[in-house]
Parts: sequence; structure tokens; C-alpha cells
Amino acid sequence: MQENRKTPLVSIIMPFYNADPYLEEAMDSILRQSFADYELIIINDGSTDASESILKNYNDERILYIKQVNAGVASSLNTGIELAKGKYIWRHDADDTCLPDKLEKQVHFLESHPEIALCATQIAFMTDSGKIAYSFRQPKKEYFNNSAYVIVEYAHFNPYSPITHATVLIRTAVMKEMKGYRTAFKTAEDVDLWLRIINGYKAAVLNQCNYFVRLYKTSATAKLGKRNEFYRNLALKLYQIRSKGEPDFIEKGEPVIYATCEEEEKFFDKGCKVRTDLLDFKYPLYLNAGDLRGAAKLAYEIIRDGWKKGITWKLLLFPILGTRLVKFLVRIKSIFR
Repeated sequence: MQENRKTPLVSIIMPFYNADPYLEEAMDSILRQSFADYELIIINDGSTDASESILKNYNDERILYIKQVNAGVASSLNTGIELAKGKYIWRHDADDTCLPDKLEKQVHFLESHPEIALCATQIAFMTDSGKIAYSFRQPKKEYFNNSAYVIVEYAHFNPYSPITHATVLIRTAVMKEMKGYRTAFKTAEDVDLWLRIINGYKAAVLNQCNYFVRLYKTSATAKLGKRNEFYRNLALKLYQIRSKGEPDFIEKGEPVIYATCEEEEKFFDKGCKVRTDLLDFKYPLYLNAGDLRGAAKLAYEIIRDGWKKGITWKLLLFPILGTRLVKFLVRIKSIFR
């Protein structure tokens, strides 16, 4: 650990666990930022891959490297918060990338808006090979209604959080007042934090798309599955309790008991399972990004599980044929009925 570190304006926290396929790309993305007054706190959460050897190739006095026994995301982030010296904190994921002016724009925004505690930005999704699907953004452009930014409200968290975790630049004083992330949340720890913050502060989402979130099978979101939904709903429920002026049960020291959801049926007729989990989002996203190899792999899974269902083939073809052609074919079909 480096001692007597300089006091930067921004503390960037990047926790990771076994991130060697994408770590170098994420690091380069951070070090290319046009705003240079930051420290980069890297927390190796017990990785067993080659991540550490990749980090040894970087020699930058702004980097503080911490290695710890695996403790999970929330705990790792809290370690970074304790070490942070900057006026602002930005958490960057070890498998994502961003544009060089991202940090500069957000620092300028918060410096110009002292009444706002944090600002996030819009993101675009990218495939595991790094191809960006610019048409797949979150929040969608309609959310902004042509405004430069939107002040976040509780209602905006339905159906998804408008705040993407890794885009957030937050005032360190507010983060420490909140005592960081609550480790009772195994996932959705960020949603819980944002909802606690907007109980008493303003949060904004900027109408700027300058951060790219990578989708891949072994990401935390993919691995945690239905737990994401459970913990997200829990965060919403606890917000409602606090809104009545009462402490939520985590604040009271009560434990969170994960209510296991019944797994999807494991047994189904071969070829009769429609893979809406892939067809509704990931498959069209890969096509939009031009990642044809990745789309082909997804198509194989979709056909393997649902080839007997006509809807499987329709949903596979719609993104390829395009909306206009599909509408034209529907019209033709209606004429001959």
C-alpha cells in the first residue's frame, strides 16, 4: 500500500474477481481519461487467475493496489470507500470501458451543481468481444425527454434502475454518510444505496452515453439469476418503509433471509423451450452490435432448446429481417387471410 498519497479530486474504485480477460481494456480506459486528477484504488478480491500479473505491467503513481481474501462486491467497495481521499468517488467495473471525456464531464457537472449528490450517465451495452450495440441503451432516450439531465425519483426504478452503478460519480461525504454499501445485499447493493440516497438528496442522470457495459455468460448478473430480482424488490420495499419515517429492518439489525424462488422447470420436452431470456434482449443486441459470431452461438442455444416452437423461428428472424420488412410481411399475410 502506498503511504502519504496526494489528495486527488476523484477516487476511482475498481474491485474485481478473476477479471483477466477484460482487465487490461478497463485499465486503459481509465488511464486515458482527459481528467487526470484522480487516484485509482484497485481491489483484488481473492482472484485466482492471471489478473495480478496484468496489473504488474502498469506503473502509475496514482494506482493503489489492494489484495484481499474474497469478500464479495459490497465489502470490496466499502474497503475502497474507507481508503478514498478524493472529494468524489467513481466505481469502475473491471470488464467495462468508457470514453476519455466521461470523468471530466461529470466532475464539471457536480462542481456546477452543489445541490446534487451524485450523477450517472446513460450506457450502451456491448458484447463479450467488445462490439457495442448503440441502439441498446439504458435508460432509453425517452427517459430524458430532450433534457440535459433528469432528477431521479422513486417511480423511475420501475421496471429498472435508471442509475447504472459503474457510471456514478458521487460526493465522498454523502457516500460515507450512508456508510457505503450494505453487505446484507448479495446483489442489487447499488439499487439499495441509490434509494437510500434519494431519501434525502438529489441524484441526476445525464443525457450522455459514454460508458459501455459488457454482457457475457459469467458476469455477476448472469450467475446470480433470480437473486437479482429478489434483492432488487427488497431494496424497493425498504425504501417504502423509510419513506414513512420508520427505520427499515436492516437498520434495526435484523437479518435478510433470501427467499428461494422455485427454479424454472428443469424437465421439458426437447425442442419445446422458447428461450425468451435470450430472444428478448441479448440475441437482438448482439445482432445490433454486429457481433455475428456471438449471435450465432446464441442462435444455436435458442434453436437447440426451442426448434419445435414456431415462435422460436419468428423471434430469431425478426431482428434479422428488420422491422419494416416484418410489418410488410404481416400486411401481406392479413390480405390473404
